[in-house]
Amino acid sequence: MKTKLFFTLFLFFAAIACYSQSNEPVKFKIKNTSILPKKVSLISYTPGDNGNGTQAYWILPGGSKEFTFKVGTKLFLANQKEVRTVMSGASIENGKPYLVVKKEDQDKTFTL
Repeated sequence: MKTKLFFTLFLFFAAIACYSQSNEPVKFKIKNTSILPKKVSLISYTPGDNGNGTQAYWILPGGSKEFTFKVGTKLFLANQKEVRTVMSGASIENGKPYLVVKKEDQDKTFTL
């Protein structure tokens, strides 16, 4: 009986540890390498979350913006038409993402 209880508890805590590690937030930057300011509209789809996240920023020339997302999040650099699509309640998740966040992306800088 004690063996079964121990084994069950072990599996439970192992599952929790694996789940929490796979959903660790990852920090990275997006940098504007252009000589002109750029507006960045970022649409995100995070695994396990309903809907999307939509953020828009102006990034100055040579500037960067830091982001934090969970592993597996799909990020789209959206144009105005895609932003309107998402704001109307539709999804662009089936398109090609700019980035799918991986654990290896920690502290990386991606360029526009």
